[in-house]
Amino acid sequence: MKNIFINKNSQLRSGWKIVSTFSSFYLGTIVLTIILLIIYILTKVMTGSIGENGFIIFINNISGMASNLSTSIGFIVALLQCLTMIFFVVLFWKVYDRKPIREIGMINIKKGYKDLIKGLVFGAVSLILVFIILLYTEQITLINPFSKPNFSYALLTGLIIFIFVGINEEMFARGYCMTVLKQTGNKYVVVIVSAIIFALMHSLNPSVTLLSYLNLFLFGLLTAYMFIKSGNLWLPIGYHIAWNYFEGNVFGFLVSGQGAAGIYNLNVPVYNIINGGEFGPEGGIVVTFIVLAGLIYIWKFYKPTYQ
Repeated sequence: MKNIFINKNSQLRSGWKIVSTFSSFYLGTIVLTIILLIIYILTKVMTGSIGENGFIIFINNISGMASNLSTSIGFIVALLQCLTMIFFVVLFWKVYDRKPIREIGMINIKKGYKDLIKGLVFGAVSLILVFIILLYTEQITLINPFSKPNFSYALLTGLIIFIFVGINEEMFARGYCMTVLKQTGNKYVVVIVSAIIFALMHSLNPSVTLLSYLNLFLFGLLTAYMFIKSGNLWLPIGYHIAWNYFEGNVFGFLVSGQGAAGIYNLNVPVYNIINGGEFGPEGGIVVTFIVLAGLIYIWKFYKPTYQ
């Protein structure tokens, strides 16, 4: 029985470390989100923001509001989830491995800022290419022209959210999972399993499809490769932040099925396998192509700035 939990080096097996960390995050997020939503509903009722006749409608819409990053409650819920994940990654890393956080790739920003900048530029360029391809193949149309961008507070709140999303997801899926999976002694397990975990983390996102899972898996492979080549998390963090921000708050796409207020508003004439449908571009083959191209680019052209 002991061998199920402990490996030959007397370490808790990596699978149990990952399961316990993610389970704690998941349960903690559920509890905190429920508490937050109860407080939010009570506040609305007590301030008279919703009347008796509109209460049922409000309750029915609350889940949609909580999953929309452009709403105030959606912003708070998303931020809470990110902070909860970061907390449990740090906690369990300290409990199980008792090593500095830099050992999972979170090096000092003074040493990693160049990779962060490279990642931000790479992520932005990648999403710009996705936008251009979809626009010029008429998979999407602009509602407001380039000359009339919509600027709102969502540009700031979205930036805050996507900074934390990039940090928390990379800390867990790449930094934590890949580092503890090294216990297996198999480099392919480290990369492939961490990418699978990353894809499965999005299972509860609205309108997820098989192609969405494939693209998320490929995205996980790309950022895992960035982590390996750069020797730190700042390159994939920067890429992840810029990808999400340009996807949602610049171009107005759905971000893994979740709505975000963009500078530009888009119309998708027909949902299909090319544009990703209701999951957003990450559910389409254009993103498949761009992520594969990104893997080739990192392989051929990226030069580590920190090792």
